[in-house]
Amino acid sequence: MLNRAVAKAESKITEGKTQAIISQLTSSTDLQSRSTPLSERLQTSLDLHQVLSIYAEYMLQRLPVSALQFISDDQIINVVGDYENRESEFSVMLYADKEYLGQMVYQFKRPPSYVNKVRLEQMHRLLTFPLRNAIQFSRLRKVAVRDHLTGLGNRALLDETLEHLSARLKRDNNQSHSVMLLDMDGFKAVNDRHGHQQGDEVLKQFGRLLQQQLRDTDRVFRYGGDEFVLILENTQAEQAEEIFSRIRNALNNDINLATFNIGVSAGSLVMESFHSPQDIIDEADRRLYAAKVAGKDQHLS
Repeated sequence: MLNRAVAKAESKITEGKTQAIISQLTSSTDLQSRSTPLSERLQTSLDLHQVLSIYAEYMLQRLPVSALQFISDDQIINVVGDYENRESEFSVMLYADKEYLGQMVYQFKRPPSYVNKVRLEQMHRLLTFPLRNAIQFSRLRKVAVRDHLTGLGNRALLDETLEHLSARLKRDNNQSHSVMLLDMDGFKAVNDRHGHQQGDEVLKQFGRLLQQQLRDTDRVFRYGGDEFVLILENTQAEQAEEIFSRIRNALNNDINLATFNIGVSAGSLVMESFHSPQDIIDEADRRLYAAKVAGKDQHLS
C-alpha cells in the first residue's frame, strides 16, 4: 500500500530532474460562491476516476501537459498519458481544510511557466473539494461491497458485476465469460473440531489462495459461508477446468490448509446473452451440487 512517505521518497529519487513538490491547502472559506464551468462539471459525479477525467479534459485544453498521475495513500491513478521521463515533472500535494488528499503529478511537454503554475493553482482550488467528496465516496463504496471477513467482493458486488457482464454480452455476443461457484469440502468439520475462530482463519486463507491462482482480469467473491464465486472473463469451459485444477493443486500443496483435510468442489458455466444473473448462479449451483454428489473434489461444467 502506498502512503505519503512513499510518494515523497519516490519524488526524491528524481531530484535534480523533478521540480520541488509544492503543497496547496484549500479551505472551504476560500471558495467563492459563484460557480464556474469547471466547478459545475466536477460536481456532476462522485466517481473518482470520472472526476479526474473531467478535470484532465479541462486542464489539457489550457496547459501543455503530456501525462498526469494522481497518487494517494492507497493508489496510483494514471489519468492522462504515460510517463516517458521525469525531466519536466511538477507535483502538487492537495489538502482540503487541512485534510491530505494526495498528489497531482504532471509531466509537462516543456518546463511549466509562471503563468502555467498560476493556472494550475486556480484549477486545483476548484478540483479539491469535488476530489475529496469522490475519495470519501470511493472509501464508503469499498466498505459496502466487501465481505467483512475475507475482504473479497460480497454478494452485492457480485450481482452488480454479473448485471454489467450480462449487459455487455447483449451488446457483443462474441465475448466469453465463465462463472464458477466453489464450495470447500470438509469445512464443517473444521468448525466442529477447531471452533469458528479457526474456521474464519481458514476461510480467509482460502480466499487469499484463490486470488493468488487467478489472473489480474479474474475476480473472486465470497458468496456466503464457505462458498466462493469466480468470474473469469474471456474464458472458455476448457480454460475454466485448468483454473480449477490449479486451485485444487494449490490447496493440496498449502501447508497450513492441508492440515485440515479440506477439498474443493465446483460447478461452472459459460455465460450466454439470454442468462440473467440469477440464472447463472442457479445453474452453477446445480452443477456444484452434482459435483458433490459425484464424489466431491471435482469440477463440473
